[in-house]
Amino acid sequence: MRFWLGAVFLLVVSVLAYRVSPVRIAYSMDYSLPYKWWLEVEPFRDPKAGDYVLIKPPVENEYTKGKLLVKKVVCSEGDYIRTEGLDFYCNGNYLGRARTADSKGRPVKPVELNQYIGRGYYFVMGEHERSYDSRYFGLVPRENVLKLEYPLSTFPDLDFIFARREK
Repeated sequence: MRFWLGAVFLLVVSVLAYRVSPVRIAYSMDYSLPYKWWLEVEPFRDPKAGDYVLIKPPVENEYTKGKLLVKKVVCSEGDYIRTEGLDFYCNGNYLGRARTADSKGRPVKPVELNQYIGRGYYFVMGEHERSYDSRYFGLVPRENVLKLEYPLSTFPDLDFIFARREK
């Protein structure tokens, strides 16, 4: 009996520690980034270019409904972001090209930007060319940045365990 009480106590403490801890190890099935395993930390500072962040997308649509996204901050406060056709530039450096259709051929509309980024806003991107990111939903406000993410590993890839099967 004491063993089971101890086991239940340890389980409850472990679950509570995980739920309230400011640091977690997380797994992502997002194909727009090469990393699968992340160290997830409560934001203790404002994100800067080069940081990975967990965000709540600033718009809700069929691509973002009910989802949180891990993206890389590529342009931040004080940087100049502009579009030239479908191409995106930060301080004159090429970031990538937007698409006009998703992988299923449905139209998507890239945003048009030509501005300095204000305090508390970020332009974020995935590393895959088909990533749904700031090229389509625009700048992300600071209040939508939920965590700072630090990549740990690309291995092991457990998507086959967690993947939902489509019928």
